[in-house]
Amino acid sequence: MGGRALLKQPVPVQVGVRLQQITSVDQKAENFGAVATLQMRWQDPALAFSPDSCQCPFKMFRNEAFSEFAAAQHIPWPEFTIFNQQGNRWVQNRYVVVFPDGNAIYLERFSTTLQAPDFNFRHFPFDRQQFAIRIDNIYPEEFFLFQPMENFNEVGTELGEEEWVVIDSATSVTSDLSSSLRPVSRFNFEFNARRHLTYYIFRIFLPLFVIITVSWIIFFSKDYAKRVDVAGTNLLIFVAFNFTVSGDLPRLGYLTFMDSIIVSGFLVTSLVLVFNVIIRRLELTGMINWVQKIDQYMLWIYPLFYLAAVVGVTMLFD
Repeated sequence: MGGRALLKQPVPVQVGVRLQQITSVDQKAENFGAVATLQMRWQDPALAFSPDSCQCPFKMFRNEAFSEFAAAQHIPWPEFTIFNQQGNRWVQNRYVVVFPDGNAIYLERFSTTLQAPDFNFRHFPFDRQQFAIRIDNIYPEEFFLFQPMENFNEVGTELGEEEWVVIDSATSVTSDLSSSLRPVSRFNFEFNARRHLTYYIFRIFLPLFVIITVSWIIFFSKDYAKRVDVAGTNLLIFVAFNFTVSGDLPRLGYLTFMDSIIVSGFLVTSLVLVFNVIIRRLELTGMINWVQKIDQYMLWIYPLFYLAAVVGVTMLFD
């Protein structure tokens, strides 16, 4: 069975990942597309050879050639699977270089879709999400143990993703049960990202602020019928904003920060609509003096309602 059966200690395998592109982030499906380079380094006496036998300083294997060579020689090597991979992994380049002393370097550039089950949108759009590439060794830990490779793991500077900004990354190695219920070595390349906020500030928050401000200015008008129309229109606008925001996210079992802001605005606007309808009815019944007295207080209560709603939601999600 080759040299592996004679070894008592697992072979250490240095693993490194360089994330070069993020091709997509699908928040509804909770996955992302990535282009990355994977490198592994290990030493196995069973791979050693004499340079004189081939008149070469090293041996290079492309694509599946090394797998076929190792299978023919009955030599285990750190074959792997990407644990959170969805669908196929498209390999652009794959090389294995073997040196006379048994040192081997595996290099692969691939693109694939990866699951991101740790997404949590509770603080959306001020959320920070965790992305990961998790690589499992196929052989149990008594054969190979992964180790993070020094000076290789990194996130590229030109990822091609406009919505997200990567803020940090880290690597770790854990022990996890494989499908055969035997512990295998898992290499974790994780990075955290936050959203570009410009879109949400200028396309959602600023328009909402303008709508609320205009609604408040309408309170200075004594045309109560017009105020009912404006309040009803604002109610429909909040509903439209809710549909716009919810289209980007999965159907969650909890409210996000954005949901809470919009729902709070919806509720306050509903109360304002009811208030204006009541004021209009009182005006028609001839109680104009009492209406104007109440309206004078409401002129300042209205913005305080919104302010209290925003502060309450912010404290709830802090």
